[in-house]
Parts: sequence; C-alpha cells; structure tokens
Amino acid sequence: MIKAKHLSSGKYMTSLPPDLHKLKKEIEGYARGFGLDFFDVIFEVLDWNQLNEVASYGGFPNRYPHWRFGMEYEQLSKSYSYGLSKIYEMVVNTDPCYAYLLHSNGIVDQKLVMAHVYAHCDFFKNNVYFAHTNRKMMDEMANHKTRVLRYIDRFGRDNVEDFIDACLSIDSLVDYHAPAIKRRRPPREDLAGDERVVRHLRVGRPYLEEYINPKDFLKAQQKWLDEEAKKEKRFPEHPERDVLLFLLENAPLERWERDVLSIIREEAYYFTPQGQTKIMNEGWACVQGNTRVCTDRGFLPIKQIVDDFIPAYVHDGNQKQCIVDYAVFKNRETVKVKTRRGFELEGSKTHRVLLDDGKTWKRLDEIVLNERVSIACPQGLWPESCVNVDWELRRRLALDDFAEQAGVNVSTLIRHRAGRIVHAAGSSVAVASDVYDAQREVFPLMFNKRKQIRIPSCIDEKLSAFLGYLIGDGHICVTKRTIGLTSGDEEQAETFSSLCEELFGLKAIMKRDGERYRVSLSSEMLREFLEGMGLKTGTCAREKTVPEAILCSPKRVVAAFLRALFDCDGYAGPSGVILSTSSNEMSKVVQLLLLNFGILSSKRLQRHDIWNVQMTGESAKKFLTEIGFGLERKQKRLKQYIENHRRFYEQDWTDEIISIEHGIADVYDITVENTHRYAAQGFINHNSYWHSKIMTEKALKDSEVIDYADHHSGTVATSPGRLNPYKIGLELFRDIEDRWNKGRFGKEYEECDDMVTKKHWDRKLGLGRRKIFEVRRLYNDITFIDTFLTPEFCQEHRLFVYAYDLTSKEFEIASREFASIKQKLLFHLTNFGHPTINLVDANYKNRAEMLLEHTHEGIDLRMDYARETLKNLFKLWRRPVHVKTVVEGIPKILSFDGQEHSETRA
Repeated sequence: MIKAKHLSSGKYMTSLPPDLHKLKKEIEGYARGFGLDFFDVIFEVLDWNQLNEVASYGGFPNRYPHWRFGMEYEQLSKSYSYGLSKIYEMVVNTDPCYAYLLHSNGIVDQKLVMAHVYAHCDFFKNNVYFAHTNRKMMDEMANHKTRVLRYIDRFGRDNVEDFIDACLSIDSLVDYHAPAIKRRRPPREDLAGDERVVRHLRVGRPYLEEYINPKDFLKAQQKWLDEEAKKEKRFPEHPERDVLLFLLENAPLERWERDVLSIIREEAYYFTPQGQTKIMNEGWACVQGNTRVCTDRGFLPIKQIVDDFIPAYVHDGNQKQCIVDYAVFKNRETVKVKTRRGFELEGSKTHRVLLDDGKTWKRLDEIVLNERVSIACPQGLWPESCVNVDWELRRRLALDDFAEQAGVNVSTLIRHRAGRIVHAAGSSVAVASDVYDAQREVFPLMFNKRKQIRIPSCIDEKLSAFLGYLIGDGHICVTKRTIGLTSGDEEQAETFSSLCEELFGLKAIMKRDGERYRVSLSSEMLREFLEGMGLKTGTCAREKTVPEAILCSPKRVVAAFLRALFDCDGYAGPSGVILSTSSNEMSKVVQLLLLNFGILSSKRLQRHDIWNVQMTGESAKKFLTEIGFGLERKQKRLKQYIENHRRFYEQDWTDEIISIEHGIADVYDITVENTHRYAAQGFINHNSYWHSKIMTEKALKDSEVIDYADHHSGTVATSPGRLNPYKIGLELFRDIEDRWNKGRFGKEYEECDDMVTKKHWDRKLGLGRRKIFEVRRLYNDITFIDTFLTPEFCQEHRLFVYAYDLTSKEFEIASREFASIKQKLLFHLTNFGHPTINLVDANYKNRAEMLLEHTHEGIDLRMDYARETLKNLFKLWRRPVHVKTVVEGIPKILSFDGQEHSETRA
C-alpha cells in the first residue's frame, strides 16, 4: 500500500499526483518558514475504504491478524457510510513520517491536512515524551505480524487469538511513565545473604563502648534491617506498576506466549506518548549563536538578538524587514558550510539558504559540494547614530565615601577601625571597613593622582580611525605601560599622534627608528579605556578583531575605521586591494562589513598563517569611492589599478560550496516580517498551531476562505460533556502565545486586582513564539493543562463541569468554579482515564497467588470489567488472582480462582 521508494540521495519520493506534490512542497516551505522541524514526510493518497482499513490498524498497513481490527474497520466504514464521521488525515510517528490523505478531499481540505501533518511531525520529533519511541515502528509492526502468523500456523488460530485477547484486555496495566522514572531499585549488597545483624565497631577501651556503639542507635539499625529483610520476602519487593513486564519475567508462559505478550507490551508503550500529548499534539530552522546578522543596530550576533529580544530591522537581500519573533533550540545537529570566497555559516540541518537562481531554498543538510548559493548584499542598512561611550573612570574611594555608604559619619568608621565600640549599625560599619581594606590592595595610594585624560562622549570618525590605527599597527603594553604605533609611513605616524592629542589631550612622543617611525605615550587611564572598548593587550595579533562598538556604528564611522586599518595592513596594486592579517576572526568580520558597502571580497589563507581579504574589479572600484585609503601613496596605487582597466566584468554575487562539516550546537532563530528572510554571514537565510497559522497566513487563497472556515469550524466544534482535543490544544497554544507576547504572566500580573488593567495588560514582550516552542518540547497533556489553564481561559471558552440530571434527563452545568473545571480535566487525563492498578504481592498468602491493588480516587471499578480482567490475568498467571479495591465505600478484595468469582472484605 505504501508506494514510496528510497533514493540514493537519502530522500523519499511518493506517488502523489503532480498537483498535490506541488502543494506538498508549498506547505512544507511554509511550515519550515515558521520554524517547524520535522522528519521527512511520505504522503499517500487513499480512497475512503483503504483509509478506514489503515485506520483500523492504527495507521500501520501491516499488523498481526486479530478480530478487533476487523471490528474497528466495520465501525469506521459504517460511520462513514451513514455520514456520521470522516477521517480527513492520519499520520504515523516514524522516521520518515507516513501520512495518508483522503482521495475525495477538496483542495482546501488537502491544504489543511498537510499543514496539520507537518505540525504533528514537528511534535513527534521534538517533544521529550516521544524521544524514547521506536522511529522504525513501520518495520517493527511488519515483524510482529510475521511472528504472530508463524505462531498461528504452528499452534492454531484459536489458541493464538485467545491468548492475544487476554493480553489486550490488560494492555493498560503498564507504567506510562517508565521511560522517565526508574522505579526498580538495584539489589543492595549489604543486605545479601542470611546474616541480618548489626555489626559492632571494635573498641579498644571498654569505657568507650557506649559512645562508639550506642544502644539506641544499634537497636534502630537492627529494626531497619529486619524491616528490609521482610520486604525482600515480598514478591515483588516493591509495588509493580508495569504488570505486563512482571508477567513477562515471572509468569509460567510458553516461549511463543511470552513473545506475543512482549509484542503487545511494546506496542502499548509505542502508543502511550500519543495518549499523553493528544491535546498538545492536536494544538501544535535556525543558525548557530555567533552568526552575525546585518541589522539597523549593527552587525549583531543572532544569540544577542534572541537573548535580549532586540527589536531591530534586518535586510532580506532586497530591503529592510522587521523582526517579529525569536526562538532558541538547544543541542541541535548542525551543518557548517564554507564557500570558495571564504564565507561560513553554521545552522541546524533544516536551516535553509537561497541558491544561486535567487528562487530556490535548500536545507543545509541537502546542500552538496560545488553547489552555488546567493551572496547577500545588504547595502544601506546602517545604524543612524553614533555609539555613546559608556565608560566611567575608576577611582579610589576615601573613608568619607564608605562612611556615607554605611550611613554613618566618618568619625564613627575611624573609631570602629581603631577597635573601639561604636553605637551605630555594627554590621554595615564592619562591611564598609572590610571593603575599604580590600580596595587598598587593588588601588595604590596614588591611584587618584594619575593624570586625567579627556574621554570622547561617542565613537565618531576620529575615535574610530584611532582604533583602526591602534588595532592595525599599534600595541598596548602592560609591563612597559605604553601605548604606541609603529609605521613605515611618516604621514600615518603624524596622523596617529595628532589623534592622541585631539581625542584624549595626550602629547605623544614620535621618533624615527631606522626606516620606521615610532609613536608612544603612557597613560594608565587610556589603557583602561581601551581595554573597556575590547582591545587586546600584549602579543595578540591572532586574536584581534573589530570592536563591537564599531560594528554598531553608522556607515561613516565604520568607513573611517576600515580606512585606518587598510592604511596599516592594506595593499593596493595590480592584484587589486588586499588586507593581510594574522587574525582569522578579523578577516571574517571585515569581509562581512565590506558586504554592507556593496563590496565583494575573497578570504584565503596564505603562508605563515596569514589571512588575505582581497577585492578586485568592480569591488576594488567600489572600495575607492566608499572607503579608500588615508595614505596618499596607497590611494594613488588604487586609482592607477582602476585606470589600467577600461572596464570590469559584472560581479557574480553567487559562490560555490567547498566544505561541509557536521556538529552539535545551540541554534537561534528570528521570525522576519513579510519575506521571512534575512542576510547573515554573507548568506540569505530563511527564518523559521501551526496548521491554522500556516493556512490563514500563507496557504489560503481568497476564494478558499469560506470553505476553510466551514470545514475547520466543524473540526474544532465543542459540545457539552465532550472534550475536543483539537479545540482545547489549539486555543490554549494561542492563549499562551498571546499571554507571553503581552507579558500576562508572573507575580506582578497575578497580583493585579484591577480587572480593567488586566484586560488591557500589554508589556509588548514578544515572547510568545519562543514560549510555545518550549512548551511543545517539555510538556504533556497533564502538565500542559495544570500549568497553563487559567480562569480567564475557562471563562472565555465557556468551560464548565457538566453533570447528567436524572430529573430533566439532560446535561446541565454542575459547577463554574475554576478549581472544579481543572480537577475534572486533570482527572480525565490522568492515566488516560483508566484506573491505577499496582501489583503488590505475587505470593499472596504464601500460595503463589497474585494480589493487585486499585488506587481508589472516588470512582469504583466497573464490576463486569474487573471480573473479565481477573479472568484474563488468570490465563497468564495460571494461579488465583485478587484485586484490593473499594466498592460503595467498603474495602473489598475481588477474586477469581479459575472457576468462580468471589468478594471478601479487605
């Protein structure tokens, strides 16, 4: 029935008709655009009869034969024939995911179903409760079928089906939380063997006996050992929630029976997470953190943008667009690609970049060597204002300052330091005195006598040029306490010297040393300021980079920095313009800055671990007009290079992939308004529930809105006494997104008593998308409802507790209290509504009989179900079975001995 074949590229191709295949690509693109991350999806189109057949098997075309699947098929078929229900879609949690479409669905329904499927697949892949499931269950189910058919041939259909009946009747007696909780304790070595006596410590002196071996302590230890020994005599030692596992390990079963029971148990655990997350699941691409994004606030790491929720504009390759949401995903598999020009990008496997045709988007894990991608040219997106200098001069505080901080006069502090009793707040005085002493060790006595310097209020062109010169040919020496520059150009040395005086009021010493000019000055205060700007001290040529303040500066300031840097380490000649640096990081950042000027460069590693950033042709010409050299001789050579070429070839803004590496990293994403794309690291990147969001914002055409509203409203409709997971999950996710976008959470909001204020509460935090991705990953239905259901949500969506009135013979509202509503929902979800049963004794009354215990939570067991369950447990245990419970308020033990049922008081 599944018509999918595996290709050599590792992808899957389905037999979808061309129109649906095109639609699949479209919806998949929208889903990835919203940040969903899913396995490959194989769609198969089936008619209503085939879909009912697959649905009766739980979504798997191959299951072991059993009459209950036929019963399910009859029920689904008749329900469809009578117009009572219709299966629009079905999706299976495997890798790849399998999904089935109904052939008779209209185009709007197919769009809705596909969007819904991709949301399911994202949930399957990322929710923690699905992490342990077998992603190859399609093959495993087929193996189960083969094994059961083999047993049928050997032992007869009736025998095998009867045993499967017994197993299926108790398949809920498993531990739904087993993947997350380790209930069984390992055997204790100190309790092994028959000796259960507390050992006395040897004492060399008799008078120490009562201190080394106190009688009360030894008695308590002996009592504990005796109790542990009694527990070990129990079988099992502790109550067992997973009854099926206990039967597998201890029941007197034939080999084929044990294998069939293991099949039933394995499938029960496979389907468990779907029951645990039905409400959430129905309601429900990124780059590495140091990726630099071109914004109107500068070239910022995407980690900073996401962590600080920076409201900025980015460039999408054509124009600026607004960031509207943020997301972070921990420990994701990543792919790092590198182009021939030296651009590098690391992102999640599903992160997409634009190819050379300017139309096609491709995932990083699908890109191959020699494939070409588009290079981003985010021209014109610069910060508008200069960066303010946020730096304060450190100074040594006097005793008066510490006295003021302690809230006392200085004489009180002096008396305390002299060891005299003071009648002030002793603790604050003592702290002030200790801090004063600690300061004396850090700041010398003459610290405040240092020569004061002038600090600029903002980073303008002059300060930017000074930093460019200092990073290029300068140094900051801590041991010699000097700051200086060494250059072969007198013009450059004089410019640097004049900047020192103009910016900081410091007179630099300039002298000639052979063919070089050395400029130096000494100022501890200036050194502290430059370190605060992020400049390195000592020998640091391979660690140099562009200061963050420059990356957040306007175009003219960045141009001044680059001009000074190229004056120091740049070249102009027949090969165009080249910057040489020992720092790989410097070469990367400079290459990205040049892109924002519309300058395309190549970054390559040369001998002696030197990196060259080279511009030729039109880019060299652009460099002349946008940045240029400050040194006349280099500027002249650049002009000569351009004049020697009558015309340049048109620049190719595409590049070839030459390296692909795989890794693990935290990845970050932003949602960009309108085009959902942004320029970062030289690439054009595509950003990252979901079926309704995809449909209403992307997939629907104007002519399809009415059909969508009609069909979707039927899917999410509710009625008294009926819990619709589609509706609850969808609306609660919407509510979470809205609350976290507006800041409607936390202590301040909860303590607000003004209903009008709470109704109009909006802190404009924009945290909604990030929060729902976190919820999708970490919660199940119970924790989802328990954590996020609110009185306001219940009131808005008219959630009440209903009860059946025997007098009116109708369902009526029994309670509007939020606590009652929440309790009812959680009770409905806990243990899937099944009674909680533990196996407490498999040697009951020392006769190898099984005793189960029902955790009574206000609802009695259905006696007919309980008797049938005991009967089927007897088939597996082959000895009498009992269950301890409460019937109409009276503790009782229900029993089955293989012949008849009985009841006794507990």
